Amino acid sequence: MLSEQTGLRRHLFLTGDKQVGKSTLLRRLIEARHLDCSGFETQAFFLNGERRGFTLHGRVDMPPYRNDCICCARIEEKRAVPVLPVFEENGVLILKRSLASPAPFLLMDELGRLEREASGFIAQVEACLDADKRVLGVLQKCNSAHVARIAQREDVTVLTVTPENRDELFEMLLSIY
Repeated sequence: MLSEQTGLRRHLFLTGDKQVGKSTLLRRLIEARHLDCSGFETQAFFLNGERRGFTLHGRVDMPPYRNDCICCARIEEKRAVPVLPVFEENGVLILKRSLASPAPFLLMDELGRLEREASGFIAQVEACLDADKRVLGVLQKCNSAHVARIAQREDVTVLTVTPENRDELFEMLLSIY
């Protein structure tokens, strides 16, 4: 348990609808509390003003050619495909380096359906959850076995973010972290 008073467990994941502010809420918390975080973030990749996919950005020292690689590409208006070697090679390296870093927190922003076939990456995510670091992350609302396993762990709290509760959640998390 993170704290008997808060009811939160060791690892915290946010979930909710797309574009509700899950990642923004975590970034605000990290900045406001100056939390030292290793880990990764997914960042939108734009070409000619249109979002074409996402990149995987490691928050650890990485060679430039191994960081910020495209991890998924949009191929239709509402369809994206994963670039599995980015998860299996770069993502695994980011997570291994994150475990070795002195940062007490590890950010996983975000986990969902794209990496569901990246078994090495999923295994490394689970190794991170089993390690001493405290994980802060985002879980997509999706039908994915590894997301369900994470959400069901006894050491994980999952909070749902909505437009109505996100400011209250932020204030609550500020009082805890």
